[in-house]
Amino acid sequence: MSLKGLLRFGQRLLRGRKESATPTTGQQTKLLTYEGKGSQATGQELAVKELKDPPIVLKKTQALQMGDDTAPAFGSSTYDWVMKKGRGKYTADEWVDHLTSTRKENFKVFGKPSTRTIRADKRFKYDSGPFVGKEVNISKEELFDTNLAVFNEAGDLTGGILAAAKKFGIKFDANEIGSFIKLNPLNRLRPIELGTPANVMEKVTKKITEADDILNKLFYQFKNQGNEQVAQTIANTRYSLAGLKNTPGDNSALIAAIDDLKFLRNAQSLQPDQKKAINKIIGEITESVSPLKNTKTFYKNETNYTLQGGKDYKETIMGLDEPIISNTRPFNTGGHFSEVLPKEFNNIYHVRFDTRFTPEGKKVFMINEIQSDVNQKIAKQLSKFKQLDGVNRTNPFQKDIELQVLLGERVKLADAAAKALDRGDNFTASTLTNQLAKISKEIKGMSKGKFDYFPMVEADQYGDHSLKYLLQKAARENVDYVAVAPFDKLSFRQGYKKGNERFYGYASGKGINKSGTAVLPNLMKKVARLYGSQAGPIKMSLSDPKLTYKKIAQDTFKYPKEHKLSGKSITSTYHSDAVKDPKAGYKLVLPDNPNLYFDGFAIKVNQLMRGTQKTYKRAGGLVVDIFKPMRYNRTWL
Repeated sequence: MSLKGLLRFGQRLLRGRKESATPTTGQQTKLLTYEGKGSQATGQELAVKELKDPPIVLKKTQALQMGDDTAPAFGSSTYDWVMKKGRGKYTADEWVDHLTSTRKENFKVFGKPSTRTIRADKRFKYDSGPFVGKEVNISKEELFDTNLAVFNEAGDLTGGILAAAKKFGIKFDANEIGSFIKLNPLNRLRPIELGTPANVMEKVTKKITEADDILNKLFYQFKNQGNEQVAQTIANTRYSLAGLKNTPGDNSALIAAIDDLKFLRNAQSLQPDQKKAINKIIGEITESVSPLKNTKTFYKNETNYTLQGGKDYKETIMGLDEPIISNTRPFNTGGHFSEVLPKEFNNIYHVRFDTRFTPEGKKVFMINEIQSDVNQKIAKQLSKFKQLDGVNRTNPFQKDIELQVLLGERVKLADAAAKALDRGDNFTASTLTNQLAKISKEIKGMSKGKFDYFPMVEADQYGDHSLKYLLQKAARENVDYVAVAPFDKLSFRQGYKKGNERFYGYASGKGINKSGTAVLPNLMKKVARLYGSQAGPIKMSLSDPKLTYKKIAQDTFKYPKEHKLSGKSITSTYHSDAVKDPKAGYKLVLPDNPNLYFDGFAIKVNQLMRGTQKTYKRAGGLVVDIFKPMRYNRTWL
C-alpha cells in the first residue's frame, strides 16, 4: 500500500473513533529558510504536497537541500543517501540495511563463545556537488527524531514507521522515506534573535548624519535671516538627533528626536519644500530605527556568564513553534527568555555571542554560552541509549502515519478473526484475537513516554546545531571566524563546573584537566573537515580596538581540591568598558598592543558555509553492546 493510500485509509478508519488522524506535526510547521522566501507550508500541507507531487527519485539538487530548489537553513545528508536507493519499493528490513551498518562480532563470556550484534553508523561519501569526496554518516539520533526507526539495546528494530511497516509487510519507496525525513522537527526549528541586527546601526547613523547636514544648512539660512526662534528650534532638533545617534535603541531618544522634528515642521516661517524635506527626514529615521524595536537582550551585563568588552552582543533562541503533544506541556517557554517568547513555542536551546577582532582586523563571532534549559535535566537522568530507546522518550512526530499502519492492520485482523469464527476455526480466531490485543496495546501506549521529548538532548547535539547556525550567519555577514570563550577566560566565574570545562575547553582546544579535546573545539574540527576549513587557536580582542581607552579589570580563580590542577590559579584580564576619548581610570591601549588580545579556539569561516548546513554531527552511532551499558551522563559531563 502506498503512503497516500495509508493516509486515506487511516483517515477512513479513524472517522468516528477516538484516535485522531490529525498529523502531530502541527499547524505551525515550517521549513525554515534564513534567506530567500523558501517554503512556509505547514507539516500537513507539506505531506499532502509530497504525496501529490513527489520529488523525482534521484533528482539532482544541491547536497542537503532535500529535493528543494530553495536552500533551507539546515538539511539532511540522510535524505541524500535515501535518494540513492533508486526507484522501486523496499521492505523495512531493506531500508534498515540501507540506513545502518550491521555486523556480527564473536567474543567469549566466562570462556564460552558468544555472538553480539553491532549496529553501527552507515557512512557514505558524496560523489558530486560541494561536498564531493567528503564522508558523512547517518546517526541514530536522526532516525529517532524522524520517527523512522527505533532500536533496542540488542540492535533490533523495535519502533518507528519502519517497525510498523515490517510487522505487516508494507513497502516504501525513496520518495516516501524522503518525505518522512523532511518532516523531522529538527528541520523546522526557527531562531528568535535578540540584539541589534547586522548593518542596522550603520543605516541609522547614515540617515541621522544626512538629516543633520540638511538641518545645518537650514540653521544658517534662518540665522542669517535673523530668525533666531526657528534657528534655536533647529539647534534643539540637531541636539536630539545627536542623542539618538549615540543611543539608537533608546525609545525615549527616538520620541524626543521625532517630537522636535514635528515641532520644527510646524514652524510658520518654513517654506513648503522645507516642510517636505523635514517630513522625509521623519519617515527615513523612523524606518531606519524600526528594526531596533524588540531587540532587547537580557544577559549582556551578567558578568558571570558574559565576557565584557564585546561588540554587537546578541542572543538567539532556537525553538519549535508547534506543539509536542506527548509532553507534559505541548508548549514549553520556561527557563531563559520566557518573557519574550511566543506562547505557542517550544524553547529548545539558546546561544549568546558577540563580535571580537583579530590583530589583523578580522571579525570574530565569539560564543559566550550555549545552553538548553529543557534538555539538561533529561540528559542528566537518562543514559544515551535510554534517550533513544522509544520507551523512556517517545517521539510523537509522524505518529499519525505509524498509527494508520497499525489501525489498518487491526481492521484486517478483526475481519479475519470474524471470518474464522464464522467457519468455526476457534484456534485461528484465538490467534488473531491475541494479535489484535497486542496491536491495540501498542496503539494505546505509542504516545506515552516517561520523559518529555525534545530534539537534541545531549549538549554536543545542540552545540553542533548552534555552531552551524553561527557559521552560516557569519558567512552571510562577512564574519571571518566563529570562536568560543575559553573556560579560563569566562566560565570559571560561575564557580568550578566540570561540565563547562568539558564543553567549552581551553584556548588550546583541550578539555577537563587541560587534556583530551573539549566538546565545542572537537565539533569545530569535525565541521572544518566537512567544509574544507581549519580550526585552531587564534588571537581575538578583549574589546573594540577602535575604542582605545580601556577600563581594565581582573578575575582570579583557584582550581578546587578534587581537580588535578589543584593549587594552581587562573588570572583573567578583561575590559569592563572601552571608550573613544580619554577618561579618568581608563588606560590607553592601541590596536597594535599585544595586551589587547587573548587566545581562543576558533573555526575559520568560508563561503561554502553560506549554504545549507548539515543536521546531526558525525559522531557516535548505533553501536550496540548488550553487555556494556552505554552511559554518557556521568556527573562530570
